[in-house]
Amino acid sequence: MNGYVHPLTLTLLLLLSTALAAGAENEDLNINPHWSETRDKCLECHDKIPQKRGKLNLRFGGDINRLCNRCHSEISKDKYIHATGMIAPQTMVDKMPEDFRSGLDDDGRVTCAVCHEISYQCLKEEFWRQKENRLFHRHAPYEKRTDLCYKCHEPSAYKKMNPHDQINDEGELNTDICTYCHSILPDRRKVRSIADVSFKFDNFDMLCLRCHTDDAYAVGCVIGFEKDGSPRYHSGRPDEVMSRRIEAETHQDGAILPLDIVTGKIFCGTCHNPHELGVQRRSEADTGADSHKRLRISKMNSGICLGCHDDKEIKRFQLP
Repeated sequence: MNGYVHPLTLTLLLLLSTALAAGAENEDLNINPHWSETRDKCLECHDKIPQKRGKLNLRFGGDINRLCNRCHSEISKDKYIHATGMIAPQTMVDKMPEDFRSGLDDDGRVTCAVCHEISYQCLKEEFWRQKENRLFHRHAPYEKRTDLCYKCHEPSAYKKMNPHDQINDEGELNTDICTYCHSILPDRRKVRSIADVSFKFDNFDMLCLRCHTDDAYAVGCVIGFEKDGSPRYHSGRPDEVMSRRIEAETHQDGAILPLDIVTGKIFCGTCHNPHELGVQRRSEADTGADSHKRLRISKMNSGICLGCHDDKEIKRFQLP
């Protein structure tokens, strides 16, 4: 045997070895096992499909953090996603509700299961919770995001940075806050529209949803659900007629309704003004800042809806 390998055979061997390696080391992480009635998806987290009152047989030896970060490692890096792996001090453990304490591992370390009740999105009889508690937080829904934090932390010792607090007590712009959403500090003297500033995310909705995931279930924000249970947010590219209505100067107080500069679609900031009153030099761009829900146009008499839709279209919706 002279050691010669036909090029086609070599190619096939390389493809096979690559596929095997990919299967072993890089699993398909696009499968969403949450809120699914398909039992095969149980195997995304369990070595065997669990039976009621039986062993869970969780993958990775039951290491919850490793199991969750198999798919969620990137989002876990965000400053508002709670860190894991540390041993909770006894004073904090004593403050935790009993079911929160059940999420600590055998060594008393914090895991994802301290805040998330995993069974909510596994058991069909708990699926009613999905609309108000998509992230299956324990005891949710909460009136405020920080109410979840105070289950373990003392409010007096916990102060969350508010990215909407953009002007200090002396009336000066807090430039450190600006770069929470903007990749480069905007020059307010030159900015004339949303196209003149840059952002940290290509998906504009993520600028808001990283903090306001639970808030975004209000009427008008989520307009339905996909087959996998994920919310379908109010978005879409306006047609020509709607575009003319959005660009009209007849809005309440001359309000501006910006669109995503990349996709041309409606996004959270189309209806909500994320800035503090006085940040924007143009009065039209400042409209809605610090208003109720930061709406650029009041919801009274369906005003915010009429910024894009006509009377006939909004009859299908009912504002609270």
